[in-house]
Amino acid sequence: MDAEQRRKTWFVWLSNELDKIEPKMPVKFVLPDAHMPAWTAKVEQEVSIAMLPAAKLRHANYQITARRMGSLIGHGCAMAVWMHEWFGAQVEQASAASQPALTKVEIKAAKHFNRRFFMWYQAMCRLAKRSLASCVDQSYEDMRDFLVGYADGFARKPSTLKTGEFGSTAFDIYLFMLLRWRQIEAMGTLPELHRALIGAYNAHHVGDLKRLEKICQRVGKTFRKPGRPPNK
Repeated sequence: MDAEQRRKTWFVWLSNELDKIEPKMPVKFVLPDAHMPAWTAKVEQEVSIAMLPAAKLRHANYQITARRMGSLIGHGCAMAVWMHEWFGAQVEQASAASQPALTKVEIKAAKHFNRRFFMWYQAMCRLAKRSLASCVDQSYEDMRDFLVGYADGFARKPSTLKTGEFGSTAFDIYLFMLLRWRQIEAMGTLPELHRALIGAYNAHHVGDLKRLEKICQRVGKTFRKPGRPPNK
């Protein structure tokens, strides 16, 4: 096997390993719904792009590279560590507070989540070890780029447990649109969405109306113009 074929085989292996882990993630932003409008699929893509800034997934000439694969795995590991810290904080808070006894259904749901979370966390740890070890067998350039990408992605772990610190500044807006798509579908104008976002966050975090307009254009979400009567 020549160097280029070995490189391609490595990329395929890394991609397949990431694909295997993704379904194990215990937290899903939304459950599949046949009634979801087309623009929500694009919002899901934007959520991924916003959560993985080091991977530069929006690049016009998107290609699989050693650096991009390293950053994707680094981001995944950072997310795993962040969620592990968040999970530990939730357990400590629950232990310190006087809570009413959980029902059997709640206990069963908690155990199911715990099991899924630790399966995913352990899978990410295994992938980190195996992928970092695998890069040693590649060329100097690919090993260097993979390690740089991994370090860049892994370094993006938030310093606090606030969800708003994960990803780019647009992450919260996309996540709001994804989780509240039914509410947004009922809105008549863009300013309505702008006011709702400011109510959920703040004006500085959301930005001006022009910024929101560009975000909606990117995902294909349209509104009628303010003051224009609805079509009959």
